[in-house]
Amino acid sequence: MQGLQTVLVAAIVSISAVLAMRHVAPGPFRLWQSTLARMLGRPQRSFFLRAIGRWLQPLEAKQGGCGTGLGCSSCGGCGTTSAKPVDAIPLKFRVPPLKRS
Repeated sequence: MQGLQTVLVAAIVSISAVLAMRHVAPGPFRLWQSTLARMLGRPQRSFFLRAIGRWLQPLEAKQGGCGTGLGCSSCGGCGTTSAKPVDAIPLKFRVPPLKRS
């Protein structure tokens, strides 16, 4: 029973760590994900490992990137999307009034 608990806690912590890394550092996570997918997708690997490699491929790699005929900005990496720039919000510091004694 204790072994099952240990396995479940380890799985929950591992999944949480992966999801946190995906949220906090999407660039390095995508690089790690594509490297792992490339390693598992090699022709000398078994069918099961190649299937996992295809499943792990980042969405950009599945849909095609720059130069694949899907048009510019299909990979989302060149920054030419139609997103509106965010206006800068100035910081306002309030200085507390001096106490007169």
